[in-house]
Amino acid sequence: MVQIDLKTLESFFSSTGSKIFDVAESTIGEYSMASYIESGVLIGLSGGADSVMLLCLLLEYRRRRALDFTISCVHVNHGIRGEEADRDAAFCRELCNALDVELIVKGYDVPTLARGSGLSIEEAARITRYSVFNDIIRGRNDICCVSTAHNMSDSVETVIFNMLRGSGARGVSGIQPVRDNIIRPLIKVSKKDITDSLDAFGIPYVIDSTNLSDEYTRNYIRHEIVPAFSRLTNEPERMISRFADNMRSDDDFIRSVASDFISDNEVITNSALAALHYSVYIRVLAMIADKAGASISNKIASDIRRMLNKNNFSYSLIGRAFFVCERGVCRISRDTTEGADFCFEVKQGITELSPLNAFFALSDKNCEKTYSNVYKISIQANLSSAIISGSLYLRPKKDGDTVYYGGMTHKLKKLFSDCNIPRSKRKLIPILCDDKGVVWVPGFGVRDDGVAKGCGNNLIASLGIKTDTEEIRLYSASEFRT
Repeated sequence: MVQIDLKTLESFFSSTGSKIFDVAESTIGEYSMASYIESGVLIGLSGGADSVMLLCLLLEYRRRRALDFTISCVHVNHGIRGEEADRDAAFCRELCNALDVELIVKGYDVPTLARGSGLSIEEAARITRYSVFNDIIRGRNDICCVSTAHNMSDSVETVIFNMLRGSGARGVSGIQPVRDNIIRPLIKVSKKDITDSLDAFGIPYVIDSTNLSDEYTRNYIRHEIVPAFSRLTNEPERMISRFADNMRSDDDFIRSVASDFISDNEVITNSALAALHYSVYIRVLAMIADKAGASISNKIASDIRRMLNKNNFSYSLIGRAFFVCERGVCRISRDTTEGADFCFEVKQGITELSPLNAFFALSDKNCEKTYSNVYKISIQANLSSAIISGSLYLRPKKDGDTVYYGGMTHKLKKLFSDCNIPRSKRKLIPILCDDKGVVWVPGFGVRDDGVAKGCGNNLIASLGIKTDTEEIRLYSASEFRT
């Protein structure tokens, strides 16, 4: 049975743990964590020294301020360590019972999840934990944040790990003290200070045997790399942590410049992006991608940077999205061919091209002006019924499409390319076809089949487009021809 109560914690933080409380309290103030904590907090409790210290710390923080916010704990059994994991869960239950704190226990088979996803066990376990945290918070109105027990030593390991991966300032700034609704009050406290103080006062915790093995990269950094730095400085963790703080400060400033750029530019052009310092540029790109639910890599950012001298191009991002530059204007699109799957049979009269904000009319006279005035863009062409073979229909461009007019055969791909029509818009230009092939591309010539003048009936084909905004709609090639 765990021998601990709230009175024990009061004594602990008045003596052995006083320095840790002071550092954590300063961190809470420096990073504005109080409002999170005091709205209710969920603690990730493994039973190890760090999470036990975090639980004790927040209970004492609540007592000293005479507040009444919720403190709950969640223990996730990852299904990795068998009986040892069951022992940890039992310890967490005893600890929380002794301190009168709610405990939620969840169990998962992380090794199976890792194999199925291709992730490492460490990464699959991390994703599982945060998924559990978020699920619990979504179902509660008395908890608004998660507090994890990451400490200075954890952050230092992250700095070294990311440095050896070639990360930028954000990667080597260590573990963020606050990220979204996740707070880390112990981020300025070393692992050694935590274990030494708990041991000195006799506060119990469990030891994860996997932390003793160098099989995991972080353990190797902890046991071999960081101690080696002691030959160069007496306080390697503190010095590396100071370096990380400096990198975080620099990154925060550059991100603020990037954010201001986005706010100040309702439309972002390729020339404006190209003019940015690379450090600002890569953050602008990351921010606008993130807003669209996508992300970038250094290679993606570098490749796009080299293409910014072009006015029309697109580039795939991580997360089924595209960076699109059209006529020099840049944006993120979820799908550059969105809305391109259509086929409308057209006959004489008016055909509504719903839901693509357009209409198509085929008549022996001009389309009524009152009707066409509803549309932002309208284009017409004269056809002869003699050139039409079978049914008429509108569809997107297909590979290999050609149209014969002006005495020569034109490939639609070349026509569109020569007019700098963005790739994302090419399949949104309706192609009028019959059983023989392409009859008319709005914005270009009508098919010439060598039919003598006067043969057949004269028809007028009209395309009307209701909007000129970026919503899903059809386009006329004439919009891009200058």
